[in-house]
Amino acid sequence: MARSVLALVACMALLVSSWSAAQVRTTAGQPKGSEGTHAPTRFDIDAQALATALRAFSESTGIAVLFDDDLVADKRSQGLHGMAAPRDALRILLAGTGLGAHFSSMNAFTVTASSQAPEDEGVTPGHDAVPAGDLLDERSARAVQVAVERALCAHEDMRPGGFRLAMQLWIGNDGGVTDVAALAATDDPRRDDRILATLRSLRLPADIHRSSPVTVLLTPSVDAGDACRGHRAKEG
Repeated sequence: MARSVLALVACMALLVSSWSAAQVRTTAGQPKGSEGTHAPTRFDIDAQALATALRAFSESTGIAVLFDDDLVADKRSQGLHGMAAPRDALRILLAGTGLGAHFSSMNAFTVTASSQAPEDEGVTPGHDAVPAGDLLDERSARAVQVAVERALCAHEDMRPGGFRLAMQLWIGNDGGVTDVAALAATDDPRRDDRILATLRSLRLPADIHRSSPVTVLLTPSVDAGDACRGHRAKEG
């Protein structure tokens, strides 16, 4: 099943002198790299120190994660609970840390500072839609973004820009959202529940169901009102 992601950052490799590697090996002593390694996986990683979360990710997937100890020191991950493709899961674990990741080989990710991302791969922090799956084109990604913004901007306590929340939307054949699940919750469970309930009433273009589930990452912005300003102008 295709996975698509909105508002994620991919980064170039950063070569440093000292690396830590989080990697799982089979009993034969070889990395567990295969096509299955990149299939959607169930993650149950609690909020914790980023280095520990990255090792948990590697244990779940068999994919090596290379990172500089100094780069991840004192950084924390909000964790991840739910099904996600490894690339999506790693980006969610890195959300809010100022770091990104990219494939340094077929079965290894390199973690680096987001400022090292090339211009054509970087994404401005927020919740702009960036198609990451083969089936989610720019038009479809934009449709999801606008629908999510409109739904949340209608409620003052849910307006995007003031919190970080990762979630997945399952979309039915008719374009209706059949389910929503939080992958990395915020510090306000009641607001999270209201957001998920609100998004379950979304109606999207029917063809987007082919990219279901779609992973959406809402991130804080300097001006939390930016996301909703355009919608308020249209309504006015």
